[in-house]
Amino acid sequence: MSTPRTITGNLAADVETVQAGNVQITKFRVIENTGEYRAGKYVEHPNPTTHFVEAKFELGENAAATLHKGDAVIVVGREHTVSWGPEDNKSYGRVIDADNIGVNLARQVATITRVTRTEE
Repeated sequence: MSTPRTITGNLAADVETVQAGNVQITKFRVIENTGEYRAGKYVEHPNPTTHFVEAKFELGENAAATLHKGDAVIVVGREHTVSWGPEDNKSYGRVIDADNIGVNLARQVATITRVTRTEE
């Protein structure tokens, strides 16, 4: 079972697309500055949190055509744990499978272009 998440932050690098069978997956990292309220005052955590994000199909295609390193984004999706490496030395990380991706208009201006798809 995956956990729903909403994150905001900046792209750490340009997006990357990889082919997985018949599906193209768009991958990127979002750096989020986090913090908490202490005694009524917001205190930022010393180290930002890195989120790994994956998007598929039209969402992934549009993200790859739109987003660049440094862009402020809002991502909504489902978070899960992935593992990689040999059995005796596995590494684990959290990945958000994006359901929605948008630019953060509180931090930048965007131009919207509607995409028209043709039926094949």
